[in-house]
Amino acid sequence: MKRKVIIVLIVILILLMSQYKLMLIGYARFFTIDNPTYGVNAPIVILSGGAYTRIPKALELYEKGYGDRLLLTTERHINSRVEHLFLTNQQSAEKIAQALNIQVEFEIVPSLKGGATSTFDEAYDLLQFCEKENLKHLIIVTDSFHTRRALYAFRKVFQGSNINVEASAALNEVFSEEDWWRSDKGISVYLLEPIKFAVYMLSNKNVSFVKNY
Repeated sequence: MKRKVIIVLIVILILLMSQYKLMLIGYARFFTIDNPTYGVNAPIVILSGGAYTRIPKALELYEKGYGDRLLLTTERHINSRVEHLFLTNQQSAEKIAQALNIQVEFEIVPSLKGGATSTFDEAYDLLQFCEKENLKHLIIVTDSFHTRRALYAFRKVFQGSNINVEASAALNEVFSEEDWWRSDKGISVYLLEPIKFAVYMLSNKNVSFVKNY
């Protein structure tokens, strides 16, 4: 009997080892939602926290006709004493658009609390903006691993508003769903994401200690 159990366990272990890549890829794909609707002319919102991936993706959507406006959220800096040394979201966006030879203006979404510190903060800022501008559809652009959590936060905050929110996934050149376990950054992102997502699901609507990336 023990021998049969050992054989079964060995077979299971071999199967798991042979399929581990598919399991890791499937795990990463769970966090990605990429569902922007073409032709609705919805404002394209670039969430803070990943300028070099999210801005080019938003510009790509804009060029292809997914939206007619580009919005930038406002992020609170960790250290205000040195924030002047770094580019603002708008400055980064303008430089990237210029480098890609795309003529476009970016609009800033005002922050309710002097800069967002979480995706929930951004959702509240955009809800106020949408109500003021009478907007009924948004496409939020963020990194692929962040899309499911971001969309969850927005739909939670926007509940009852009749505003449709979709997500577009931005990719990077360091890691992807197919090889994330081969880089320190990929491992860090995909191991932390389920923890962040769980915090969002179990807490109230204002999780300021979970950053917007």
